[in-house]
Amino acid sequence: MIADGFTTEAYLDLLDAADEGGYDFLTVADYLATAPEDRPERFLVLRHDVDRKVGNAARMARLEADRGVEATYYVRTGTFDPEFVHTLEALGHEVGYHYEDYVRADGDLDDAHDRFARHLRLFRRHCDVETVCMHGNPLSPHDNRDMWTVPGAPEFAGYGLLGEAYLSMDFVDVTYFSDTGRTWRDGALKIKDHTVGDSAKAVSAGETAELAALLRAGAVERGCLLVHPERWADSVPELLVERSKDGAINAVKRGLRLVRTPSPPSSTS
Repeated sequence: MIADGFTTEAYLDLLDAADEGGYDFLTVADYLATAPEDRPERFLVLRHDVDRKVGNAARMARLEADRGVEATYYVRTGTFDPEFVHTLEALGHEVGYHYEDYVRADGDLDDAHDRFARHLRLFRRHCDVETVCMHGNPLSPHDNRDMWTVPGAPEFAGYGLLGEAYLSMDFVDVTYFSDTGRTWRDGALKIKDHTVGDSAKAVSAGETAELAALLRAGAVERGCLLVHPERWADSVPELLVERSKDGAINAVKRGLRLVRTPSPPSSTS
């Protein structure tokens, strides 16, 4: 076994912990399509953003299906492949669009929605898409979610969508955990990967083993887990590459935080 918190073995232990803790797994579409009173008492919404390495995502999807777990896979235009999304749906998973059209349009609302509509049509030729989720680009001054919230923005229903993974979930009721930054703990490394509006978090975890322990103990009644498949290694060489890559990206994020944080006004005597 590879000794690291972001390996295939560690992920399987996380799934086993959720099973032992008595959680039901929901896709994002399941959550949004079900009235609050009809949802399970204890559940986890399992979500994957497929930013890179489609092979890792396919492997993860098969491991989940072997355990009877259904998850939501948000696919970018750059990781979209008809055979891949067909495989995901055949395994029982939800496929959604991981959009980045507002950033690509440099904040132009009309251009962003033209791009979004075109990409959504492409996806729907090959799979059902009921929900979408923004891709966070820490280098851009724009937030892709703003294409839904600025004045005059279209609504999800106009696209036949149930909603958006960040904007449409109740994160007061659902505790959000993300592996962004190679940690499950909230903080400066999650520049765009955060919930919007009110949220409450009574428990937190940094390492995967800590999160698994919380799930085994049933310490989170209702949760949402964001797992990036490319981060979870299946071999020592892959582990070393991903660990180095995350380290370099985290260094850039810390630098961006310093640059963007306004300096306090200087005092004069």
